[in-house]
Amino acid sequence: MAEAEAPRFLAVQVGDVVAVQAGESQWLGQVIHAEGGARCHANSLFQIACVDSGVIRTVNADAVLEILQPAGAEAGSAALQPAHDQGHQPQGSGQGNQEGDRHGG
Repeated sequence: MAEAEAPRFLAVQVGDVVAVQAGESQWLGQVIHAEGGARCHANSLFQIACVDSGVIRTVNADAVLEILQPAGAEAGSAALQPAHDQGHQPQGSGQGNQEGDRHGG
């Protein structure tokens, strides 16, 4: 007997273009956020921007039918990329050392 395939939604990443079926409607969108569960970090919810309307919808992970274009694929589109992790870097006030420049001296 053939081994069962893992559901497609487990491979979805931020930036992927996916086909979605939610209820009776089918549409295409780009994943902008993936949420895992508390006990298992596997995908359980996605926020997906509809490519036709731009509306952001939250859908259950099992509503994703197929990954049409993985994030970073070379297809000439402007796929969203995850933000760079800047960490918690201290930021100055932007004032620099202006102590001596306040009154022209």
